[in-house]
Amino acid sequence: MFQTINPVDNNVLNTYYYLSNKNINLKLSEANKAYQKWKNYSFESKIQCLMKFCSCIQKAKDIIAYSITQEMGKPITQSHTEVNKSINLCKYYCELRESIFLEKIDTEYQNSYVKFESIGSILGIMPWNYPIWQTIRSTIPNLLLGNVILIKPAINTTGCSLILEKIFLESDFPKGIFQVLLIDLNQIETVIAHPTIQGVTFTGSTLAGSVIGSLSGKYIKKSILELGGNDAFVVLKDVKNIEKIAKIATESRLNNTGQTCISAKRFIVDKTIMNDFIDAVIQEMKTYCRGNLYDEATKIGYISRYDLSEKLYQQYKNIILNGGEICLEITKDGNFCSPSLLKIENENCVVKKEEIFGPIGIISSFYKEEIIPDIVNNTPYGLGASIWTKDLEKAEKISRKIDTGMIFINEVVKSDPRFPFGGVKQSGYGRELSPLSIKEFSNWKTVMIKEL
Repeated sequence: MFQTINPVDNNVLNTYYYLSNKNINLKLSEANKAYQKWKNYSFESKIQCLMKFCSCIQKAKDIIAYSITQEMGKPITQSHTEVNKSINLCKYYCELRESIFLEKIDTEYQNSYVKFESIGSILGIMPWNYPIWQTIRSTIPNLLLGNVILIKPAINTTGCSLILEKIFLESDFPKGIFQVLLIDLNQIETVIAHPTIQGVTFTGSTLAGSVIGSLSGKYIKKSILELGGNDAFVVLKDVKNIEKIAKIATESRLNNTGQTCISAKRFIVDKTIMNDFIDAVIQEMKTYCRGNLYDEATKIGYISRYDLSEKLYQQYKNIILNGGEICLEITKDGNFCSPSLLKIENENCVVKKEEIFGPIGIISSFYKEEIIPDIVNNTPYGLGASIWTKDLEKAEKISRKIDTGMIFINEVVKSDPRFPFGGVKQSGYGRELSPLSIKEFSNWKTVMIKEL
């Protein structure tokens, strides 16, 4: 048994029960039956199912957004944004063509090509910070390929996942295509080991990801790990409007109350504009006030769980103990943590090694542009980074020395269905989104045909 908790007041929302091993096996059996049917659907039929699903989400978007806000403490405006982004992802994949599953190769043979075919049932272990978006972005590409999905949701956003499961049942997808597995941590290995499961996708912390990666390797299952980030927001001295750039940096850091892997966690600013940038960020952060989450004017919410708010506050204190200078002090009340800004100049500070998952901005300076890559790369993570400057040629030159999966120049790091999403180093491996993600859990079947 487990419960979902409202982050605002820590009151119980719902009580759920873990599946028995018998019921887990029944769901896995149902997934296998659904796969045998689904993999033979034509591409056009799959697109029709996806279009119907997209329409169903559109109709239920207010209910979904409300559930996101209730379970994880996200402002309702941002919950609506998450649902709309998920709908747009579905629309994007509806526009793809079947040719993405075939790559012809010119050889001496009569015909030769690589065909990307489905492999079976994929286990998705989902996070709580974007309970709908993260699930949709993992699920839709796999369904289009012909795989089926079983989702183990984060405990505190179970209701969101069950709403999605209901929508799948109401649309034209065959039963068993998308199932929610309410399982405990000690049941995960049993599911991964099951012969029905052919792949595992995980989004979450690096620590948990290492466990999932190990289990996937143990049972020879392909895996994708989308883990933590410590993204840099690099500002060169030639930027025209410091206030504008500071506002963008603050929005990136505080979106979803700072509980985002690709938020701008480290502001790295030219020393000559450092003080002006700090002043501008502080002024912007002060506009993020605690309020009614269902009021569309509210821009900041709550830390999703009390234990996570306590961890965040401890990180804040540790940074100060290790030389961090308070530019804007944090205020903590239950699960609420106000936006704060800390300045650090110690390259070995703990913030370089840990992901800060909350509304704490970290700022440091540089005095020579040549050392920017070294500062950005001085972290175990390698998800994304952004560079802000008028000199695009210089920015591209710097970007080539930065070890991340994504680089954005004069734009915040963000996910886009058109482009592959993922990182390097301890930010994980594999890619989600774009047509390339469809091939992650596919059989790359080589076909060569020669006339007798």
